[in-house]
Order: sequence, then C-alpha cells, then structure tokens
Amino acid sequence: MSRKRLYQIHSSLGIFSSVFLILVGLSGSFLIFAREIDQLLDPAEFKIESLGTRRSIDSLKAELRKQIPSHILAGWLIPENPDQPDQVWVHFSDSETKEESVILLDPYRGEVKGKLKEDRSDSFYGWMLNLHYTLLLGNTGYVMIGFLGLIFFFQGISGIILYRNIWANLFRLRTLESIRTFFSDLHKLTGVFTLVFHLMLGFTGAWWSLSTTVNTLIDGFPSQQLGKFMDDSISIDSMIEGAESKISGFKLGFISFPHHKEGDPVVLYGTENEDHPLRSRFGSYLVFDSRSSQLLKVWELRKENFIHSILDSFRPLHFGTFGGLFTKILWVILGLAPGILSLTGIGILISKERMKSSRKKEKVIR
Repeated sequence: MSRKRLYQIHSSLGIFSSVFLILVGLSGSFLIFAREIDQLLDPAEFKIESLGTRRSIDSLKAELRKQIPSHILAGWLIPENPDQPDQVWVHFSDSETKEESVILLDPYRGEVKGKLKEDRSDSFYGWMLNLHYTLLLGNTGYVMIGFLGLIFFFQGISGIILYRNIWANLFRLRTLESIRTFFSDLHKLTGVFTLVFHLMLGFTGAWWSLSTTVNTLIDGFPSQQLGKFMDDSISIDSMIEGAESKISGFKLGFISFPHHKEGDPVVLYGTENEDHPLRSRFGSYLVFDSRSSQLLKVWELRKENFIHSILDSFRPLHFGTFGGLFTKILWVILGLAPGILSLTGIGILISKERMKSSRKKEKVIR
C-alpha cells in the first residue's frame, strides 16, 4: 500500500472516530478516580468509616436478608479500599419484573447505605463506566467500542509508518509558524509520546469487547429465568475458608450466586497474589456446588498457561493501577491524548483543504 493511500485511510478513520475516541479517552480519565469522586459527591452512600475488620459474608448476608427480606442474590463485589461499601447485586422477588439493583452495604456494620440501578448509571462511576464501555448505547455501543479499539490500534501502527522519520525532529513544536505547522508538530509529538499507551489501550479494549461479543454469540445470552436457587443456610464463609486452603494467599474479589437455574454453582473470584502489580483482583476462581458446598473446580492463575496471565494483566494495564498513584495520575493525563490527536488531525486536514482552495483560486486568477 502506498503512503498516500495509507494517509488517506489514517485521516478518514481519524475523522470518523474522532468524537467517539474523545468520549472514550475523557471517560477513561474520569474513571481512574471515579470512585473517589462518588465519595465526594455523596459521602453518605459511598464513604464508609472503617472499623478495621470486616464482618463475615454470612453475617452480612443475614443482615441484608433482615433489611431487605424479598431478594435474590446475584453477585457480591468486595471493595478494593476499606472506606468503600460492598456492592451487592440483587433481584427483588416481590416485584413483578424481579427488578435488579445494586445494594451498597457497610461491610463493618451490615447497614444498607443506598441502592443503585443494575448498571450503576445513577452514580458518577457507573455513568462514566457505561459511557466508556458502551457510549450509553447498550449492547450496540459495546460492540462499537470493540471496533473503535481496533481503529485506535490501527491508527497507532499507521502513524508509526507515516511518521517514521519524526525521530530527527522529535521535540520540535513550531508555535510561531502557520497553524497547520503547529497542528502537525503537536499531532506527531503527542502520537509518539503516547504511542505505547494507545496501542495497549486500543488492543485491550478491543479484546474485551469483541471476545465477549463472540462468546455471547456462541454460548447465547444468559437465561431470563430468575429464582432463589441457594438456601440461606449454605455458608459462604466455609467456601471462602476452603478457597484460602486450596489457593495460598487467596484474596476474595467477587462472588457469583446461582440465580438463573437450579444447580448453578457459587463461584468465588479473587487473586492469589494481590501485591503483584500486573495481577487483576479476579484472575483465579473456585467453583462450589450451591446445594452441598462441595468444591467442584479450582482455577489458579499462576498454575495455568502464561497466556492467561497476560490476559489477566490487561485490567491493571488498561486502568493504570499497576504503579499506584503515580501511574493513575499519568493515565488521567494520557487519557486526554485521543482528544488532542483527533482535534489536531482535523485541524491539519482543514488547513490542507484551505491551502488547496487558495491554490485553485490563484490558478483561476492567472
């Protein structure tokens, strides 16, 4: 493919995806500290005074049943920080549609602090998450994000090819020349210094979206049947103890409860090495029979194929959590780059069109 043709594709895709990539970039930057923003906006619901030791899941489950008797447990997210509430997905069995909500639960006192929609879009974090993952367009938007991730990845690769000679003038930013020259230098400069970041985010985002879409097409959507398929007497605490004995250093992150059909298992997701910078909080899991509590399966990430460790690292890499506060702040700043690249790219094209138009007028006058 000629450089001219590649430039045309690079430019066309840039214009087509510009608004979407700006939205994805900005929402990604906000998501880095979105939970902290929720705590500032609504401390009554999202800010928890830590008492040091959490109550057990069985104890919290019993307290939740007292406060909200008619509910079906679906999922339970353990917070990353001690000053955040547990998030518990429940279906209200006394409603005709079995409405699903997220209950915010104090893990120290067992008190219900608030209630969110199933997609948490009535919180700052949830709304930004929906914008980032679906552009607020539901399943259609989720698939679109996958293709936008591929476009973003392609733009990085094509940019390397188109501007491969930039290294000679890497730090050049001519501010006193034409607007086109300024946009061109800023576009190249931003692209080079954020290249690895963009390739990584484009690939990981596309992988999550498209792999999930393909798996859904193959396996089908989850059953719409809802019901309470696990007795309250079944102890989750005993399952957690079993998990910790099977996987050394296991730290629980999420519990999936059976709520679609009889016989579905309880699944505990967590990590076996929470201090590893490139481990997600959900990389390993254990499957338990929901009627007998019998352990059915152990999937320990560090004992599996190395490919799985690479896929698990996508989460800390995508959200910049692997290096603590420094990388989180850096990721916020880098999230602005898609906007800069889109706007400067459009500026370059507009300047070129104006230059062509001026030249045509000069030829006509002559």
